[in-house]
Amino acid sequence: MNKLAVLAIVAVVVFAAGTAALILRGFSTSRTVADVVIANHEFGPSTTTVRAGTTVRWTNMDHVAHSVMMGAHDDSAGGMGSGLLGHMATFAYTFQEPGTYEYHCDPHPYMTGIVIVTP
Repeated sequence: MNKLAVLAIVAVVVFAAGTAALILRGFSTSRTVADVVIANHEFGPSTTTVRAGTTVRWTNMDHVAHSVMMGAHDDSAGGMGSGLLGHMATFAYTFQEPGTYEYHCDPHPYMTGIVIVTP
């Protein structure tokens, strides 16, 4: 067998293994991390529903600093939040109690989101 054929077989096997891993990850019922992307001055998705015990991770894809602060803009929940996040920075929080949690970006009060935590 020539080197090109061996390389082609290896490439197909690696591709198949990677595809299978992604498919299995998508069907996992024990997901404990939910991702929210900050892009174009928005939280996406703006509403995230998770089970209690799940960690929500925000990632700032914008080239300007944003924050993730719990509570409404006028009524921050004890100042709990990320502080300023630069480009590609992340902030994670594990929600233990069921409820509805509002959050916002301090520098950009029009940027808001909600995490709904179910039992």
